[in-house]
Amino acid sequence: MKKIYGIIRKLGATSKYKGYFFVADAIYLAMHYKDKPIMITKDIYPYLARKYKTTPVNIEHNIRTVISICWETNRKGMDEMVGYRLTYRPTNSEFIDMVAYYLSEKDQIRCIHSSL
Repeated sequence: MKKIYGIIRKLGATSKYKGYFFVADAIYLAMHYKDKPIMITKDIYPYLARKYKTTPVNIEHNIRTVISICWETNRKGMDEMVGYRLTYRPTNSEFIDMVAYYLSEKDQIRCIHSSL
């Protein structure tokens, strides 16, 4: 989780936003269940709503707020993460997938270098 929090902070969002924790948990779930497709509205939002004792709509809204903060604060960082220039603010599911993929790729590269 520490790496996930670090990436979100580098993109410009801090823990003062409720969505900071929601998006971090969503990314964590996406990274650990990558063998099967996860539907954000049917799998992630309801799970997080139960965990945080709120509604799926609130989870979705707060995650969207954090993504907007990241988009406005560090669009260049988001571009570097995906490897090309983004022309629009990513949706919640796109952002979660983007960060999950970035972190898993980073870990795979680290494993390859340590085995050489």
